This record gives sequence, C-alpha cells and structure tokens, in this order.
Amino acid sequence: MMGCLLSTNQLITSCLEESVCSTWFYAYLLGIAQRVKQAYDIPLILILDNASIHRSKKMKAFRELLESEYSTRLYFIPAYSPELNRIEMVWKQMKYHWRDFKVMSADQIKDWVYDISSQFGVKYMFNF
Repeated sequence: MMGCLLSTNQLITSCLEESVCSTWFYAYLLGIAQRVKQAYDIPLILILDNASIHRSKKMKAFRELLESEYSTRLYFIPAYSPELNRIEMVWKQMKYHWRDFKVMSADQIKDWVYDISSQFGVKYMFNF
C-alpha cells in the first residue's frame, strides 16, 4: 500500500498485490502530481522517508522529471524518524483504531482502504 496525505486533508492511497518498486512508486507520484497541478496549479512538495524505492538510481531520473514537468520536489526526512512522517501516523491509526480485527481477503482490504481514503477527514479524523 502506498499513501500520501496532502495538506488539504486528502488521503490518496493505492493498493498493489505485488511488491512496490521504483517504477510503481513513480507512477503513483506522477498521479498525485498531475492531480495537484490540475486541481490547484501550485508546486507540490512531498516529504518522504528513506525507503530504498524512494532513493533508488531510477528514482533520481524520475525526480528530475517530476520537478521539471509538475513543479514537484521531494524532500527526505532524517533516517529513523518515523515520528516526522505523517503518513506513518495515519497507517498506525488505520491498523490499530479504524480496522476491525478480522481476517480479510485482498479485495476486502482494498475496499477498506478505499473507504478510509474517501471518508478521511469526515468519518475518519486524525489530528496532528
């Protein structure tokens, strides 16, 4: 699962049934950048942790494309600082407070994530 929490209080998620690689991650970021540019036409700053897919050689070229085409800049938080990463706090809330503790199929998980994403800020609240 990939997720982005915008300053507009929108939670944008994507669920994959395979390992996330730099190419998938770039496609996800590209979708977010296009969405923000279309809706707000402002530069986008994304704060990332230091996961290997965020820092890969392939992502370096992708970062340059994101910056030149969509005015999107990526900034990295210090290593071992999950408390600075807002999406980590959202994942924790989802797993331990908003989830029914039951076995779910892949489709049920996708539906559950979609429900939270679409109702984030209305039904599912989180204060920082």
